[in-house]
Amino acid sequence: MKSLWQWMALACLCVPPAWGQADLEAWLPPEAQVRATLLQSPALQAALSHREALRARARATEVESAEWGLRLSEQQRRVQDPLQRFREQVVQVERPLRAWGKATLDAGLAEQGREVARIGYADAWHETSRDLMQHWFEALRSAREWQHAQAVRALAATLDAHVQARLRHGDVSSLDASLARAEVQRADAELALAQAQASASQTQLLRRYPGLPQPQWPLEAGQPALRIPDAREVETLREAFLGHHHGLNLLRAQAQYQQRMAERVARDRLPDPTVGVFRSRERAGVEQVQGVSLAFALSGDYRAALAQASAADALVLQEQVQQLTAQLQGEFEARWQLLRHQQTAVAALEAATASQTLAAEKSFRAYQLGEHSMTELVQNRRLAQTQQLELAKLKLEQVKTWALLQLDLHRIWDLD
Repeated sequence: MKSLWQWMALACLCVPPAWGQADLEAWLPPEAQVRATLLQSPALQAALSHREALRARARATEVESAEWGLRLSEQQRRVQDPLQRFREQVVQVERPLRAWGKATLDAGLAEQGREVARIGYADAWHETSRDLMQHWFEALRSAREWQHAQAVRALAATLDAHVQARLRHGDVSSLDASLARAEVQRADAELALAQAQASASQTQLLRRYPGLPQPQWPLEAGQPALRIPDAREVETLREAFLGHHHGLNLLRAQAQYQQRMAERVARDRLPDPTVGVFRSRERAGVEQVQGVSLAFALSGDYRAALAQASAADALVLQEQVQQLTAQLQGEFEARWQLLRHQQTAVAALEAATASQTLAAEKSFRAYQLGEHSMTELVQNRRLAQTQQLELAKLKLEQVKTWALLQLDLHRIWDLD
């Protein structure tokens, strides 16, 4: 009995949260499998197609949309004196030309468009990695609850067998035997629910990301305790967090793209010339005319309004960059504070769990000596079992918080 109870406590108490990349490997799937799985995910395939679309649009911007045009005309000339009729034809080839430095602006706009495509694809990699990690830890939590329910069921069955044996010798009452049997039945129900939840979580994970291994709770002892960065490190880590944040970098790139677009639209207030060459055949070929044509659009309020709107859009994105930067700074500091408080909570809950586990063991010995009732024994065991599970879940949340932060800092799964 004691060895089984101690095994349950060991499963919760002897697995300190991990800190670095090597320590997190025990909690996470292998990076090679993660990369292979993500490459096949529909989200990454869609992001790849979107990147190619943005690159193609950038190429279109670079080469411009102007095309050669062909004009054909035919007319009848009628002369009164002497009365004559002539058929005449005109052929003209023309094309708008980018002037006023617009070709240079379009080249810069295309290059910025490629940068947006690159960062967007990297952001898709990162967000898909985060989603996979979230589902992985959810499946890991469910697996731990199932493992705990199995241990609780085994412990309840051992107690029931012990009580039934004493009942046959008349050492305990039938009420105690009923309570012990009810505890087994309750453990059976919790085990069934935990197994169902674990199966559902793992199925969702493996259907969403096929190719991953089954999540297993690591039982290796001797891992280093979690070391929360102090205030001196936080500033450096926050800057690294902001520098690697793809969402922020993508918004910055989009703001720069919109700024270039505003400059380009403002330059469109200077109309481009349309240059052409023509050849005409007049008076039935008696006269041949060749020439060059030049046309300009007359810029009006429409182009001015477009330029103002584009400039306003650029200002909107610049303000959004500032807003997101402040939001992410607060988010990072909140996550750091969460890690610190989780560390304090883990230490307190470890002590409480150890005390409650010891109390449950003493309660069983007291029950054997007739000093505790079955009700008191069951209540003490339930408290100990609940605290053991809560401790395991809190440690997992602490590892999850740090793993996600390590992912955002590109210290693990730097796949993009």
